[in-house]
Amino acid sequence: MDHSALLVVLAVALGSNIAVSADRDSAANLAGEYRMQGKGLGPNDSPYDGTCSLSGEGPAYDVSCYNRETQHTYSGRGLASGDALAIFIGDYLRGDHNAVFTGEYLVLYRRRADGVLEGTWTEAQRRAIGKETLTPMR
Repeated sequence: MDHSALLVVLAVALGSNIAVSADRDSAANLAGEYRMQGKGLGPNDSPYDGTCSLSGEGPAYDVSCYNRETQHTYSGRGLASGDALAIFIGDYLRGDHNAVFTGEYLVLYRRRADGVLEGTWTEAQRRAIGKETLTPMR
């Protein structure tokens, strides 16, 4: 199964637990700048940190995260419902065509009362999993 199909399967599986609502008033506006901290759950995984930016008015968001360790920016899209935010994020491939998105990671966050987003992620290609926290920068 290619990674695009895997992400679709994961999104459908998550969809059974997350009701998608077009009601913008039912969820907090998550747009803003966040400090990112995370770590894969594998025995050789190192912690990482950086920043994430969520833009949009919800329930759909554009996502851009910069990882300080790799000095790499990942881009993607997210969908919020209630206290949940699911995003797919990865690299852009550049070639003879316009930029084409390739999603590498699927992340599911839960928003705490203090606005912090606590997430669990999976990587499409390697079945790696990890934890990540986005803390609002105020």
